[in-house]
Amino acid sequence: MNFAKQVTSNRDKGISVVHYYKTDDGQSKDDQGKYEKFAIDHKQMLRVGAVNCDDFPAICNKEGIESFPTYRVYPPVPVPTIDVDVAGGLDTDKLKKSCYRHIGSRVIELTENNYETFRTDNPNKPKMLLFTDKKSTPVVYKALSTHFDQTLEFGIVRPSEESLIKKFKVKDFPVFYLLQNVDSKPLKYDGDSFLFSDLFEFINIYSETFVFGEAKENVESAAARPWNSAEMPYITQQSGNDVCFMRDGTLCVIYIVPNKESSSPKVIDELKFVQDNFSRKISRGIQFAFSRLDASAEPGLA
Repeated sequence: MNFAKQVTSNRDKGISVVHYYKTDDGQSKDDQGKYEKFAIDHKQMLRVGAVNCDDFPAICNKEGIESFPTYRVYPPVPVPTIDVDVAGGLDTDKLKKSCYRHIGSRVIELTENNYETFRTDNPNKPKMLLFTDKKSTPVVYKALSTHFDQTLEFGIVRPSEESLIKKFKVKDFPVFYLLQNVDSKPLKYDGDSFLFSDLFEFINIYSETFVFGEAKENVESAAARPWNSAEMPYITQQSGNDVCFMRDGTLCVIYIVPNKESSSPKVIDELKFVQDNFSRKISRGIQFAFSRLDASAEPGLA
């Protein structure tokens, strides 16, 4: 009665994990403790469930389960399901990796240049800030940004952004702040745990309390797409569609350089001059989009 709700319907943006077993399959009883801990550690972040195929053979037949136990990850559609190899016993690290790789992210990298845009765009929409000394974005933070995609915006600040570190008086990492609105005083998360469930509860209170009117609309902050305001933006996998590839009626002029350091200021000035002269003066005809491509950073595109 609940398989579709817990698994199938969850695949619009969530991830489910299902343990298919039989009472006498010889392994599932040994795996039980590890799997239950995995479920507790990922409470609210993942849907974690189990199906006894002795009791519910119709589900297992429909899902094509042929060996027991089977641990199946259901990522967001259209990504196909993944069966995790558990020969020799359940390895929860393997299970985590299979899930984490499919967690999306709406986290914006914040710098001194785009922080004010992030703060003031959608002024009634609460903002979360994570100050971290990690090079990557924590998977828990990514998952939160996806879950609250309609009600909050998420930014991340690295130690190199000294002005923002000083502004928020950050002395240790990680630190989470919530900005109620554009004029509010930052509210610090004082919990000891950085589990998804604890951060979820902290955020959930404020996403329900402080989201008014236009903030409920899913309007993306301009800080997420800084290339749209750049005079001669770099084309990347992330910016390519906006800068060039998906712009109807536009011809792209791309200055390809071995690396950013070799981008000649003289050539850039010439390109800007040409761009100004070829800018469209009326609302019809061909439009030109001028950009740069760093071949060392984007070898595939180059």
